Amino acid sequence: MLHSAFPSLNYSVTRNGPLMSTFSIPSKQVRLSYVRNALLVDIVKEKSKRVLKLDSVATSSKLWTGYDILIFDTWHWWLHTGRKQPWDLIRDGKVLHQDMDRLKAYEKALITWGKWISNNINFKKTKVFFQGISPDHRK
Repeated sequence: MLHSAFPSLNYSVTRNGPLMSTFSIPSKQVRLSYVRNALLVDIVKEKSKRVLKLDSVATSSKLWTGYDILIFDTWHWWLHTGRKQPWDLIRDGKVLHQDMDRLKAYEKALITWGKWISNNINFKKTKVFFQGISPDHRK
């Protein structure tokens, strides 16, 4: 979309690992980074299991600072089960679950994300947008 606005200008796209890429137009001082973290909260390894931590954005949020605009979009992860989900267990505070109500997990993840945004973003310098998919979304 940005390239179509400036089709004749030189640009570059740099991949910074499997989940991040940066699009730059140096002459316009434009840099856009795309970071894929559709769950908003962290997934960590615990005893060789992938654990979705509903109360943590410690790892994810390191990539959210220093931008003029942040746009967040969530994946409809409450529909994915079995091999389609990127976690093995869910940690809700000190409690480790094999599984739990996905809408409740989503709510807890959004609360964690929202608290981080409220406590760490200067809204005079950074605009924050959020787009999600309705929980009524069906397969």
